[in-house]
Amino acid sequence: MVRNQSQNQIILIKANLQKSKRILKDLAALAASYSIAKDEEKTLIESSSPGLIDQLVLLNESVTPVIKEIQISLKKIVKEKAKPKITERIVTATGPVYIDKKSKARFLHDLGIEKKMLKKIKMKKIIKEKEKVEVKLIKPSFIASFSNKIFYNTSIKLSKTNFFKSVKKDLRKANMAYMLSTYISMILFFTFLVFILSLAAFILPVTIWVKILIVVILPIITFFLVLSYPSSVVSSTKRKINAELPFAISHMAAIASSKIEPSRIFSIMALAKEYEAVGAEIRKIVNQINIYGYDLSTALKNVSKTTPSRKFADLLNGMATTITTGGNLTLYLNEKAKNTLLDYKLSRERYSTVIGMYSDIYTALLIAAPLIFMLLLAIVSVMGTTFLGMSVSAIANIGIVIIALLNIIFLLFLRFTQPEA
Repeated sequence: MVRNQSQNQIILIKANLQKSKRILKDLAALAASYSIAKDEEKTLIESSSPGLIDQLVLLNESVTPVIKEIQISLKKIVKEKAKPKITERIVTATGPVYIDKKSKARFLHDLGIEKKMLKKIKMKKIIKEKEKVEVKLIKPSFIASFSNKIFYNTSIKLSKTNFFKSVKKDLRKANMAYMLSTYISMILFFTFLVFILSLAAFILPVTIWVKILIVVILPIITFFLVLSYPSSVVSSTKRKINAELPFAISHMAAIASSKIEPSRIFSIMALAKEYEAVGAEIRKIVNQINIYGYDLSTALKNVSKTTPSRKFADLLNGMATTITTGGNLTLYLNEKAKNTLLDYKLSRERYSTVIGMYSDIYTALLIAAPLIFMLLLAIVSVMGTTFLGMSVSAIANIGIVIIALLNIIFLLFLRFTQPEA
């Protein structure tokens, strides 16, 4: 008799614990979604969370006297006052639970709130959207299609040579949706187009050698500019990833602290709009898992080989190793976040020091030197002499052009050396 009673009590405890586990998962999902939710969606989360927590309390209160009764039964000291509260079986969507009669109405009320609120939240795509992968079909551009029609056979042959191997890697790292043969066709197309346009140089009033030089030089410059464009995109993307990485790792560490599945971390990060460059790399990981069917460790290693940033590649390889060996992912991300934030701070301090040196150079070359130059011109003008056969006004005009060019070069230098915001 005691054995049958204990078995029924264990079934009751097991059912309530299973329901508690599902509620905790829902709370974890709501907590992870809160940071990326809109104001209206945050209100729904805030209104539904207390009901879920209240259910946990009621389930715990129903289990506590049962556990005490099992202890008493095992000791064979069964007293009337030690009997558990009368419980009732309630069937929910996820299975039955057992609640004492006094708390039944309160539990049903909370259960109704849970169903309504979670349904609204899922319709808002807070929880469901984390599992969804958006697949966009990219149509070929007109220039790519037109170039392929003209130079397809030539570009296929050129794509097999070693000269364009680096371009293939840069296209993947730059996330440019072009096959190597298609991009080679575009290079040939733009080079040919500039060659045709440069033939107009023959109508210019210059010597024949200058005309030939224009026709030869302009297509060559165009060829190498288009050829190096993917590499420049890779460099720009690398700088953006390195600038976003410290904050993205901190965000990932915060999500990982909720003890959710590691792959869900990347699903949530892929939806965050704060990280444009890092988000593009993370979406590669999500696509490798959900579309190509790779496991998380393999997807991390694959993306680490094509990302432009060495720092991000090290992060992905470290995460893959931690997951494979059963390490503490939260601890790893927290330590990585501290290190990257420190590096970010030091790089900013170094740039502040260097920019101070640049300002001194600018003051000397482009402020003080032009003033001295104009003073010398004034003296030469008073003396009424010329310099290298040029008049004072001609020298002044040349000086103004040189100063303007130096200012432009200095501004471009600052633009390309400053870290991303």
